[in-house]
Amino acid sequence: MNEIKTLLLLGGTGFIGRAVAEEYFKNGWHVIVSTRENNNDRAKEKLLLHGFDKYNLEKLIEDGLILFALDVDLVNKKWSQINNWLELFDKLDISILSILRIINLVGETSKSTREISKSNINVLSGIFTLVQYLKSRNKQVIFCNMGSTAEKKQDKNLSPYERAKRVARQKIEESNLCDYHFVVNYIKGKGEQKMKSAAPDLWSKLRFSHKWLFGFKVSIIDVDDLAQVIYHISEAVKNFPLRQKPLEVNVTNGELLFGEMIKNLLPEDKKVMPRAVIPFWAEKYFLKAYVFIAPRINPHDQLIRRLVDFAKRGSMNFIKQEKLRVFKTAEEIKKLALDTANYLVLEASPYLIVANRYNPVIYVLQERGEEELKQIVQKAAILSD
Repeated sequence: MNEIKTLLLLGGTGFIGRAVAEEYFKNGWHVIVSTRENNNDRAKEKLLLHGFDKYNLEKLIEDGLILFALDVDLVNKKWSQINNWLELFDKLDISILSILRIINLVGETSKSTREISKSNINVLSGIFTLVQYLKSRNKQVIFCNMGSTAEKKQDKNLSPYERAKRVARQKIEESNLCDYHFVVNYIKGKGEQKMKSAAPDLWSKLRFSHKWLFGFKVSIIDVDDLAQVIYHISEAVKNFPLRQKPLEVNVTNGELLFGEMIKNLLPEDKKVMPRAVIPFWAEKYFLKAYVFIAPRINPHDQLIRRLVDFAKRGSMNFIKQEKLRVFKTAEEIKKLALDTANYLVLEASPYLIVANRYNPVIYVLQERGEEELKQIVQKAAILSD
């Protein structure tokens, strides 16, 4: 067996890609980063933008520990033909037997409906072609995919992104090729870049509803913690018996109230609570009207869609909110660990890893205190400047 261990990181120049690449480098792996960019300098710029240390990156490239697979646009149907993959690896002088991990981080969320569908669904054809080929030649190959809580939403009126994620999840399950499917609610990184620009508008909505609009929890995960879990799971938990694929991995550091998270994305002088202009007793009626009217005023605006979603949740009572919540809180995961009839504790430290005995689902908790969670969000806001 070739002693060189190689990770193929699909869509690896983003926030999560930077963190995952660094984690694998620390553990002695070579990394191939696929990118749509057509030259090394532009690919390097993206990694540096997302926090990669410039000196370390140059040294890794010089030592041949990181290679960029350029011009790999997985939407292009050419990647559904295995010969194109083999030509790429031959050009990079990479032995396919050394590729032991494939991690898919591809998925655009900010473009048109058509682009969202293509980049979340159409890309899977090429990925499956490659994974199937590599697995047929080496049983040790593990394929990990990054999912989203968006794929679990049960609302009839799904956004294009939510619909694309749901269809992608179905295709991943049907393929029987994915070993680990990671699901997180809110990642420090690119999410904050988008949310930071929207935060002033979101915060200003509090003048309409101090209580309801932001009174629900969201799960938080630091991107570097997530990268460590991705590496740790595929190494330490790979012997967990898979009754069916994929094994869904839910990862969290804990949770914050959404309002607190938005507050931590604002400058200090902007965190003053706006004065309410709608009486407390009328808040619910306002939100119900907002949910109905806002999408009709600007139906294609993603910020409006998000605000409507928040308003919809905000107008519900606590019990209904909890039923719609798709993640488990830190306390809930700890309780699952005590339910020995239905759950198995795979690890207690450094992570609490709890597996469902009857379904392919595990929960990973690396708990942070409330102040630490706020710092995670604030750190992201600084990174996105």
